[in-house]
Amino acid sequence: RHPCAEDSGTAEIQSAARLVRPLLVSLLLACGPPHRGVDAEPTLEPSPCAQGALFDDWLSEPEAFLRTDQPKGLQGLHVACLWRDSSDILQLEAFKDAVRAPMGPERTAMEEPPEQGANWPAFRTSLSKALGFIKQTNTWQHQELKQPFGVFARQGRRLNSFGAALEAQLIFVVVGGQWFWPPVREGFVRRLPASGMELETLSVQPVVYQVRGFLKDSECEELVRLGEGRMESSPVTLMDKDKGKAAKEFRTSSQARLDRAESGTLRDIDARVGGLTGVPKIHNEEVQLLRYERTQYYSAHLDNWDPSYYSDAAWFEHGHNNRFITVFWYLTTVDKGGETIFPRAYGLPQPQDMYGCEQGLKVKPVKGSVIFWYSLHPNGNTDPNGLHGACPVEEGHKFSANYWVWNKPRVPNPGVDFAERYVADEEVEEEEEADVAGRRMFSSLEEGAGSASMMALAAVAAVAAAAVNLWLQRGSEPSEVEEVQEVAKPQGISSKRGKKKS
Repeated sequence: RHPCAEDSGTAEIQSAARLVRPLLVSLLLACGPPHRGVDAEPTLEPSPCAQGALFDDWLSEPEAFLRTDQPKGLQGLHVACLWRDSSDILQLEAFKDAVRAPMGPERTAMEEPPEQGANWPAFRTSLSKALGFIKQTNTWQHQELKQPFGVFARQGRRLNSFGAALEAQLIFVVVGGQWFWPPVREGFVRRLPASGMELETLSVQPVVYQVRGFLKDSECEELVRLGEGRMESSPVTLMDKDKGKAAKEFRTSSQARLDRAESGTLRDIDARVGGLTGVPKIHNEEVQLLRYERTQYYSAHLDNWDPSYYSDAAWFEHGHNNRFITVFWYLTTVDKGGETIFPRAYGLPQPQDMYGCEQGLKVKPVKGSVIFWYSLHPNGNTDPNGLHGACPVEEGHKFSANYWVWNKPRVPNPGVDFAERYVADEEVEEEEEADVAGRRMFSSLEEGAGSASMMALAAVAAVAAAAVNLWLQRGSEPSEVEEVQEVAKPQGISSKRGKKKS
């Protein structure tokens, strides 16, 4: 007899049920409706994401989170599968906080959004209810300034319609609003299909990645040259408790600010950083070039501003407009010392000595490589594990650079509903850039071709280059390419392009 059959209860079971009712309710939900007979089939269909092993590269085991004073998981990052089952019921299967739960994923029959009009807002409301989260995740003031949660496909492509979410199937809900790469585990390497870059997870708490060969030697050398003659003592923003102290008590390096408008190389790197982080480049701060001579250091600190420590919090919107990611460039290899240290990594407690370099994750500066880490949890709260410092240089000198990515665009009064607006603006900008590049290619070849066939080849090359460039920049995945089709072409010339699913 099926253990969940309605008539299988006895007086003893009914008596026990009064004491363990919550457990029995969970058991009934797990077993589904009553069935009779020992050969009854389970009613829950496996999700297509589970069948296709789509979750595997995005979830962490609880053991990957070593800290005992924080929850196990990525706070505010939920990985879910969205599909219609064989009965045409909309289903959601989710791993909350991107961690594998001992009892498996949570499954919910979703409310069906309306077919027309406001189906995206209705779906978002249904999604937040199903996942059980609310907008407020801390005690910071002015929650109206916090941006709405974001919904993404794999590789960080932002979704802005119910149809796109259903087609993506595997979706990522980020309560803080901006894409966040799940680290999986220490040593995990993720290859980004659009760029070929590889993200190596150095730490899960804090989330720290290393990307080798991100910068060319020539780019490193140009950036150092741009800073020559402009270096000045590095300042610090003091917490309320440290007001009145000199900056050199915490930091002894020198710096120069570099605007991307100064250099084509900086503009190229700026776009590359956007592809690396999955956050639009309009969120990027200007470059802070750094020079550390022998014995110079920076004591352990956080890169974001937590309003708990600053009385003048209005200028960073009481914490809601903040530094989200630090992309740190190594422009030289240091002979000895100069490591970047994360003293709270490996589950270590808050250090008593903010100047020490004895314990924690230490990353050696290697020319051309970058590391990046998150100052905020996926839900938008400060991650105290992002505490980091620069160990003293013992031999040689160190050139490096900070490139901060904010959780809101670097524009005056960005508001909270900017995400989809700037996605649309960036697509228009990319189309214009691709069109300009295509016309330049056409003009160049036309001048030297002298024949109709070369002009036709130039036109096809321009179309192909623009299409491929857009496809790569928008974060499309190889799995999204459905077919290859012919495009309009002059007689005797063959060209193909990828067509995305409608």
